[in-house]
Amino acid sequence: MDYSIKVLAQLPPILKAFRKESGLSQADMAEKLGITQQSYAYFESNPVKASLERVFLVLRLLGVDLVLSQSTPVVRKTPAATFAKVTGQRPKEVVVSAGKAKPTATNKSPRAVTPRKREVW
Repeated sequence: MDYSIKVLAQLPPILKAFRKESGLSQADMAEKLGITQQSYAYFESNPVKASLERVFLVLRLLGVDLVLSQSTPVVRKTPAATFAKVTGQRPKEVVVSAGKAKPTATNKSPRAVTPRKREVW
């Protein structure tokens, strides 16, 4: 049977159900993991606080496969498309220049920038 997990709060009861379905007690799982029953009980009630490596180890011991699937297709939008949708306007061209600060003949200030590359966003 497949279980869809949308929020982390769903993980503890699902882990417990898989353990019980496997016919294992918390003490049995703790023994397999080389930890105390109390440590496993804490893990099972708070798996969010454990590392992913530990969660995967427990899932592997329970014979559970983790399958990720995309529920809705992701539509990638450009910043311009998002701007147009939100404001109802077409964005103005934004020019970003990248370059080193060099003093120029007219201005000895190191803040003067000579554009090298022009990018349009």
